[in-house]
Amino acid sequence: MKVILIPGMDGTGKLFCPLLDQLPAGIDTHVICLNELIATTPIEQSLEIASLIGSEEVIILSESYSGLIAYHLSLLPYLNIKHVIFAASFLESPSWFSRFHNLLPLNLVRSNIIPDTVLSTLLFAQRKNKKLVKLFISSLQPINNVILRERLKVIADLTRPNRRLSIPCTYVQASNDYLVSKKSVNAFKELCTNINVVKAAGGHFIVQSNPHYFSKLVQSLIAL
Repeated sequence: MKVILIPGMDGTGKLFCPLLDQLPAGIDTHVICLNELIATTPIEQSLEIASLIGSEEVIILSESYSGLIAYHLSLLPYLNIKHVIFAASFLESPSWFSRFHNLLPLNLVRSNIIPDTVLSTLLFAQRKNKKLVKLFISSLQPINNVILRERLKVIADLTRPNRRLSIPCTYVQASNDYLVSKKSVNAFKELCTNINVVKAAGGHFIVQSNPHYFSKLVQSLIAL
């Protein structure tokens, strides 16, 4: 069995490094780099990723932005998906301020001007985790602002889908998510007929905030 890791808006997969460090060496993992795909929309990306997965039995872990990609993957009847983990994900516009995506100063976020304490608290709900902040900034460096703004627009324009999923799912809600509304889980509760909703300590980037939790979760699902 393989574990497919689909990253958030940066698309690089770099932010999965803390989790990969926690997972036992024997677990087969495949990090999807969205930036290497030809497709640019979540539906098209799901089809391209499906071609990479083939018929192998997989567990999918999607974080934040990629939740919609994992949702569309799960609708494909020819895939052999054992379980889907949605980490602080959303299927509709996640908060009121997402509509102001054009005002987000991306170059400022990339720079070292914003204090580590601010980014660490906002993103990871940790007082001053310089290592995670550095990892976050480095994950943005290869991505140009045009692509980032396109993905922010996708987020802002999201409307709740209506097709139901029967594949077993786990939704992991961050205890201190300052970027995504707590109501985002409601769409998953409505559409996923076999879902377990849990809460983990950490910020919106919950896989990075709490990699130990996700390592244990992945291992428990493999063992089922």
